[in-house]
Amino acid sequence: MGLSNMIGPVERMALANHPIKSLYFMVAGEPKSLSITMISYMGKLRVAFKTEKDFIDPEKLKSSIQNAFEMILKAAQDIA
Repeated sequence: MGLSNMIGPVERMALANHPIKSLYFMVAGEPKSLSITMISYMGKLRVAFKTEKDFIDPEKLKSSIQNAFEMILKAAQDIA
């Protein structure tokens, strides 16, 4: 498993005068069954998953991620 977190640009970017709506990154050619990358772009968190075929049940993964983000949001709201 690989896990990475990268801070991205806080201002809007453009490539050849075409605005970039969102930004993701993945490491190619790595010998891993699961890769998770996170990047922030203009203050929004982007999370990308790459797995081997049939390595993870997509519905269970989606449910687990939603549950985790809800727990993080609740904890952050309780602190504020």
